[in-house]
Amino acid sequence: MTAEPNQLNYERRLSQVESTLPHLATKADLAELKAELHKLETRLVRWIAGLGLCVVGTLIAVLIDRFAG
Repeated sequence: MTAEPNQLNYERRLSQVESTLPHLATKADLAELKAELHKLETRLVRWIAGLGLCVVGTLIAVLIDRFAG
């Protein structure tokens, strides 16, 4: 008794899907990634704000030195 060509094709495709499943992210993985990205975004915003303040402070100091000093 031989298997039909369609049956063999379905079995091959199902095997490919089953072999891929362990590599896919779970809901827990995605939630953890989302939390990590949120923390990273917060850190980046703080760095950018801090650098902006430093640039403004330096600019004010240079202007005061040049025009008042």
